[in-house]
Amino acid sequence: MNTSKTPSKVQITFYHDENNVSASRRSNKRTLGDEKEITPLNMLSNARIRSPSQARTSNILRNTPGKPFGNKENLTPYFSQQFESNKKSSTTKDSQINLRSSINGSQIAYNENEMISPMKRIKYESGHIINVDAYKYRIEKLEAELRRQIDENQKLREESQKSCQEAEKIFERTKYMALGYKNDLYGPVYFDGDYTSINKLLRRLIKVIGQEVVNRFKEETLVDGELPALNQTYGWLEESGFLNYEVLKEFRAVEAVTSLDLTYTFENMRRDIINKTFVIDDSLELHIIQNTNRLLSVFGLPNSFQYLKSLKLSFMPIEDSYFNNLRGLKNLDELVIESAGIGNEALSHLVSLKSNLTFLNITGNKKINDDSMFLLVLFEKLVVLLLNETSVSMDGIRKFVSETHSIELSQLSIPSLCRKYLNRRNEIYCVEHKEGMKVDPSKVQFMSLLEIRKQLMFHYTVNNRINIVGRKEELEKTLIEILTRRNYDAKVMLLAGGR
Repeated sequence: MNTSKTPSKVQITFYHDENNVSASRRSNKRTLGDEKEITPLNMLSNARIRSPSQARTSNILRNTPGKPFGNKENLTPYFSQQFESNKKSSTTKDSQINLRSSINGSQIAYNENEMISPMKRIKYESGHIINVDAYKYRIEKLEAELRRQIDENQKLREESQKSCQEAEKIFERTKYMALGYKNDLYGPVYFDGDYTSINKLLRRLIKVIGQEVVNRFKEETLVDGELPALNQTYGWLEESGFLNYEVLKEFRAVEAVTSLDLTYTFENMRRDIINKTFVIDDSLELHIIQNTNRLLSVFGLPNSFQYLKSLKLSFMPIEDSYFNNLRGLKNLDELVIESAGIGNEALSHLVSLKSNLTFLNITGNKKINDDSMFLLVLFEKLVVLLLNETSVSMDGIRKFVSETHSIELSQLSIPSLCRKYLNRRNEIYCVEHKEGMKVDPSKVQFMSLLEIRKQLMFHYTVNNRINIVGRKEELEKTLIEILTRRNYDAKVMLLAGGR
């Protein structure tokens, strides 16, 4: 570098608002125009003189607050000792910024509008003073507030997660309770071949009938730990007499249960009751009837045995009113209530099954009499009706076969007294059809008196107690009764398997 052409001294003074300059310093202000020898050889003597307000400032100085020369560093030699001494000498709030440089032993002094300790301030080009420590304190305060908010949000998130977990637990418990209520209301559902479903059924059976019975079932029916089928499980419990009320509740929604015989269960229950009481009296029979009634009440539960087609309740003492529980068995087509001690009231509850019941066995119920016939004739699809050992007379049987709504009736069993009557009916009227004999009672009203007497003579030959003398109206009525009875008896005989 050629030192002879380098300026020996450069002094730049930056002015801001004149109003902010103290009176003691106003007299010392110098404009750039006063510095006539700002460069050697008066190279800039003809330069335009500008006032402080008109002075141009470098874009770098304008755009870089707190750093007068922007990104340009080491523009002049830097002497640390001199710079430190100049910094110490600057103690006032509005001290000027001085840049000094020299070639030989020249010094640079950089005094910014700042106070080094304890607070550092920077003055912007616009004149605003920035307190760095205040900004640091503010930043630290904002950071602390941000951390506090983050901690609060984290705490709220943890509380929210905890609340969600508790809500999920409550939901699962509620769901489990709702499933339990649903199972109690509509019955649990099990599926064949489903390991989870079958094992759930076995666990439930252990609770209601005991581990010993379930182990016995596995030993007698299963091989090498195979999975039992629903009908296999149900069939074994039925034959072994373990279909009590609780077990029936477990199977009441199972589609595989299409037939049910509670006879063995009742015998097993009755034996247990007798063994526990050791005394046979009226109270014991009442206790047995109460347990049987409870067993029948399972059919009154919602969605109970909707797929059941056959039900046997033989030799079970059941009160008539409890047959009201069977009215929901809309797919039931076979019902056996043999020797159950029921009466006409029980049949009145079974009328709800008139559109689907095809087989009805009420044998051995002495309380059923002729008054029940007006109920039995309502069964529309009845194919088989068994009335053995009931109190139904031949008049009731005739009423049934004459007024029944079922056109598919093909078999009818009758009490022994009715059977005896049919076996000796050839002693009451003429069974054989002879030449000239009329069999249609509807044509009697068009016959003359002589014709009526002629028809009565066919029957008088086998039964001389028949009156053949009298007024036409009396003889006409007698002949109509004989022909009507003869026709209905013939139909009963055909349904009862006779000739």
